[in-house]
Amino acid sequence: MGRGSTRYSSSRGGSSGRRGGRGGRGSGRGSGRNGSGRHDGPDFRAPGYNDGIACSVKESLVGIQYFLMPQVDGFHGAIKQRYSDFIVHEVAVDGQVVKLTDVKRFRAAATKPQKVSEIFKHRVFALLNDAANDKMDIPVLVHTLVGKLAAQLLGLFNRNKRARVLKQEKDDIEKLKEAVARVCGDETAGKLRDFMLKLVDVQMKEEEVKRLANMESKHKSREEKMDVLVTEMHETETTFFFPPIEAKETRAAMHQVLRKFGRDIVVSDTTTNGDGVSVIRVRRVMIGGKKRKDMDQRGGNDARGSWPKNRPDYLQFVLYKRNLETNSVMMQLAKAMNTNVSSFTYAGTKDKRGITTQLCTVYRGSKERLETLNRADRELESFNFLVGNATYVSQRLNLGDLRGNRFSLAIRDLPDDDTISDEQIHKAVRSWSEHGFINYFGLQRFGTKAIATHEIGRAILQRDYKRVVDLLLSPQEGDATKIREARQAFQDNQDVETALKALPPYLIAERAVLQGLRTHGMTSYATAIQGIPRHLRMMYTHSYQSYVWNLVASERLVQFSRNSPVVGDLVIPHDKMTEEDVVDSEGEGEDEKEDEAAQPNKKPRMSAETSRPEASPCVVTAENLSQYSIYDVVLSLPGYSITYPKNALKQRYDEILKADGVDFQTLERATNSEYHLPGSYRHVIRKPTGVEHEIKRSNDSLMPLLATDVDYLTGRSAPASIPDGTYRALCLEFQLGSSSYATMAVRELMKQSSNLDVQLQLKQKLDAKASR
Repeated sequence: MGRGSTRYSSSRGGSSGRRGGRGGRGSGRGSGRNGSGRHDGPDFRAPGYNDGIACSVKESLVGIQYFLMPQVDGFHGAIKQRYSDFIVHEVAVDGQVVKLTDVKRFRAAATKPQKVSEIFKHRVFALLNDAANDKMDIPVLVHTLVGKLAAQLLGLFNRNKRARVLKQEKDDIEKLKEAVARVCGDETAGKLRDFMLKLVDVQMKEEEVKRLANMESKHKSREEKMDVLVTEMHETETTFFFPPIEAKETRAAMHQVLRKFGRDIVVSDTTTNGDGVSVIRVRRVMIGGKKRKDMDQRGGNDARGSWPKNRPDYLQFVLYKRNLETNSVMMQLAKAMNTNVSSFTYAGTKDKRGITTQLCTVYRGSKERLETLNRADRELESFNFLVGNATYVSQRLNLGDLRGNRFSLAIRDLPDDDTISDEQIHKAVRSWSEHGFINYFGLQRFGTKAIATHEIGRAILQRDYKRVVDLLLSPQEGDATKIREARQAFQDNQDVETALKALPPYLIAERAVLQGLRTHGMTSYATAIQGIPRHLRMMYTHSYQSYVWNLVASERLVQFSRNSPVVGDLVIPHDKMTEEDVVDSEGEGEDEKEDEAAQPNKKPRMSAETSRPEASPCVVTAENLSQYSIYDVVLSLPGYSITYPKNALKQRYDEILKADGVDFQTLERATNSEYHLPGSYRHVIRKPTGVEHEIKRSNDSLMPLLATDVDYLTGRSAPASIPDGTYRALCLEFQLGSSSYATMAVRELMKQSSNLDVQLQLKQKLDAKASR
């Protein structure tokens, strides 16, 4: 169970591409595949690759040690027994809970539009039948004649259509020449025009060969014609390079002009020439009658060229998904809308195991095309995801653009009434709602492998790069059989090629390190680590900051009061800081920045949880002590530009960092350091808000207990409790800020460890009951 934000894993952490901000990028022709897209290694769906066991580090190893109110009894229960037991609704920046309330259904056209020739034949035969008055059959010769006339009519129609297209393309080329001449001069503009006219000529000949593909030629066979065409294509230059343009904004403007006037002929991108200087490259968009596969799709659907002037640039919609990863849905949406995954943005990724609802935006997306995903020939309950409430907005969503999340949980397999009564459960919920919970970073922060992500982060900050490599590539508890064997084989024989072939593409960090060792040498540990995507490397270091925060938070609640601040504490009024945000300094490619320069209202991507809040903390003194409550107390996530508490906790920070050999101040002094870790603040105790709960009884241990958005759309409500039912469950609703973990909130309520093995044991127990 998560907090509605990014899930971290030492091995899978990068599988989502960019962290939440824009849904990530696809891996393209990435790991484990050759250039043709065929996989040469083992079948990663075969036995031995899917028998891994999910695991988590122990709470005590990452500083999660205490409960805020240990004197209030908790209770055991099974969380997420079914994925429908965990429902998350995003809470937008304006405080509104995001719900799917309007789903447009798409009905496919019954038949395809008829060709001109078919319409002609249909009408001629209808006229002949009327004239014959059903008294005679139409002769075969007449059928043949009508067919030939229809074919000639279709040919005439297509020739006229091609002529109009050709004229429009040539007119656009002249307009492009004029626009380029104003920036690059007449010589470059003239060369570009000649280049594009040659491409148009070759493209027209390709279409002619395709048209004659199934027709006999009086003079040459199809193969002979293709040979001539291929020769002409080789003689025609297929790439045009602009002279270097220094200003990035000017290059971005050139890309936009090329898309506007040459989108059906050429595609442009930015590359580097032999001198390492950025230049614009222009290539033909069609090859053999098909669009080239290595082109940049970010301008798909002619979005920049034909977008209505008065329509806002972003399509905002509600995404409702069931038991799916956010990024998996984004890939399906991008394919359906013929755009790039990077065109989509959202405030945060949501848990896979659950039913989640959130806002998304897509740059210049078609509302009609989006709604084709909701096919009318299927029941709403059969969809794994739905989209709705679509509207155009002027601003895109960025990571962190949310107030929080509203959770609905069904906690099953409660102890019997003799062990804990309904009234005791009600009392526990009331106490939890009133007092709150320790705002620990949850276990998701530290990965789903036996080796926690903070250990890798600590090694990075220690600059012990060999240890980083060893931690990533060593066999780990919970690995699938084949993956564990591949890791062990590499430890034994150091065979990089064999390891790369055996490790699945989703092990992004491991594969990146192996590729780095292969390229730079088996002892080039620091260089090899640089191959890991930067957002993933930063995730490791952020995890270490979270580990230190958890340790000190436990220390704070043991050494000092749990009910009020003490002198030397740092405080930020809890109503002045609702989340911790920071600009994500993740780098982008030069050409990516230029392409995005055409998108207005671009804001820096934000990263929740580890960050610099706008509010600055105050130090509690004897004079101002009465002005603050325990809910205002914050602790520092360590960094090179942060204030620490002015009491014994500062010494505890120093002891932890010294023992770990980590010095954040060196990061500030190192001008070439990429690990931007200034530090941030986080409230020690948080309260859930809007708490509602109900104890439900049923005679079916797996009966759905919570109502979903689809239930409300179809007029159904949540099942009612059955008096004296055999099974008892707690249905709980509450809201948390975006930086708090639901696992940590529920841990306090139940006084039950959030370790994965605890939930697995409870699940096995409940499954055994259900099978009786």
